[in-house]
Amino acid sequence: MAGGSLRIARAEWTRHRREFGTPLTGRPVLLVAVAAITLVLGWLAHSLGRDLTTGQPLPYELLSLLVSVTFVWMAWRSSQYTHARFERLSPDPLLTTVPARTATLGLLGFVYARLITTLALPTLGVAVGIAVGLRSPTVGITVLVAIAGIASLAVALGTTSRLAARLVALRLTRVRVYRDILIVFGWIPLMIGFMILQELSISLAPLLAVFGALPLAWFVDLALLGSVESSFGSVGHAFGALGLLVLTVPVLVAGSTVFARRIWESEPVSSVGSTGSSGSHSLLKEGVLERFVGDRIPRAAYTVARERWLLERRGPRGLLMSGYVVFLVGMFGFPAVAIGGGGPNGLLLLFAVGLGMMAGIAFASAPIGTEYRTLPMLFTTVDGQQFAGGLVLAATTVGAPLVLLVIVPLGISSLVGTIQTIVIALVGVTVSTCTASVALAIGMGVERYDYTPMSSFFTDIPVYAEIGLNGFLRLGSIFAVVTLVTVPAFLGNAPPVYERVEALGIPALGVQIGSLFLTLLLVVAVTRIAFRIAVQRFRDYQIG
Repeated sequence: MAGGSLRIARAEWTRHRREFGTPLTGRPVLLVAVAAITLVLGWLAHSLGRDLTTGQPLPYELLSLLVSVTFVWMAWRSSQYTHARFERLSPDPLLTTVPARTATLGLLGFVYARLITTLALPTLGVAVGIAVGLRSPTVGITVLVAIAGIASLAVALGTTSRLAARLVALRLTRVRVYRDILIVFGWIPLMIGFMILQELSISLAPLLAVFGALPLAWFVDLALLGSVESSFGSVGHAFGALGLLVLTVPVLVAGSTVFARRIWESEPVSSVGSTGSSGSHSLLKEGVLERFVGDRIPRAAYTVARERWLLERRGPRGLLMSGYVVFLVGMFGFPAVAIGGGGPNGLLLLFAVGLGMMAGIAFASAPIGTEYRTLPMLFTTVDGQQFAGGLVLAATTVGAPLVLLVIVPLGISSLVGTIQTIVIALVGVTVSTCTASVALAIGMGVERYDYTPMSSFFTDIPVYAEIGLNGFLRLGSIFAVVTLVTVPAFLGNAPPVYERVEALGIPALGVQIGSLFLTLLLVVAVTRIAFRIAVQRFRDYQIG
């Protein structure tokens, strides 16, 4: 069985090398980066060893944190390698020649070899650096043993968790959506928690102590077990790390075998509502929006909006795009408002603009990529006015209640006045319409041949998107245009601005409200211009 698993691992390595090339081969930039990382890690390890020989205490908690972070990264990479190779395995012919256990062990062997290849140079740099710093060649050997051991644990955990997630996804189709949402937006609560800790000046020392108490910290003791002059780690913890490997890795390997066999031998079962009539909706049936708005909007625009909502419900691709807005607002918006002294009005306005931009980009960005498979039917059934109007309607209908439900309670419960809160909420609603129009005007300028099928979150079906930096540049253009339009509102609601104007005899409230209404006028003007450009580009679009 071991020989069969080895042959499978070797065969998968050969296929991987043919598809993606040998790691670092033909990639001079990556090779230089890995060499630089190796030198840096070697220098840090040498400095640590030299400090320990001079009698300085071992930074056990910090090293434990680094080990934990490295372990999480290795488990994540192992999960990625498992996903890539498991998708390319052909179980029908493979399982007629070897049992499932042999095939799974071969997959584990490939993942371990791939991970060790990635870690080889950095590991060598750490081992040599600390051996030279401590003047102990044997500590280099124990460092290699510790890294190889924790890598085996990470591979077993990463592979098992990936196969378990795959099995659950086969049984419950919506689990994949929830998982991808967690991946896309999971960093937000972590960032908020870190900011709260910083704001409250809470020490992170207890958190570091927690990492020092984890079993993963025992690998630090194992790595330093070979020091000659003095034992800087606990011998008991070092053997505890070896015991952890002996007890845990076989259990995880057995689990991966069970999950792989269940995946290969079972049929996928869809979640409730995903295959029945409750998962389908008529695009032509009259809905709540038509009864509320009436005949003021063409029926075809309603149909386009309803289709976009249905597409987003089944595969929330626009939700992924809105994640970039959260990132840009967090990276650039908050620092700019904080540096400019925006105060509570500025923060509330930033939230309103951010929510409006999220709705606009979620439903109107990449219009050609979203409708790529149905472009011939699209251009022969609706005109530009109806198509652009439908997507703007989809964005505004979602953006308006989102902004109102978030901004109005925040404004009333904060130091922002009632009038300012209402106008700021109105700005957020119009920003969703403006963002959708600008996104359409820019997105309709992308030629059909610029789109390429590629994998994406939330679905196994390839989606059409731009490759390279072009898509990010277009998204940045949308963000920049809408941000420029809202600059007067941010300036007028910044305390340094309206306080200076108030010194000239103009009331501060008048400056704040006036800047908001000026922004509303600019938003309406830009929306009309961008909408007309989008309609014209739709009419002139060539798909041949």
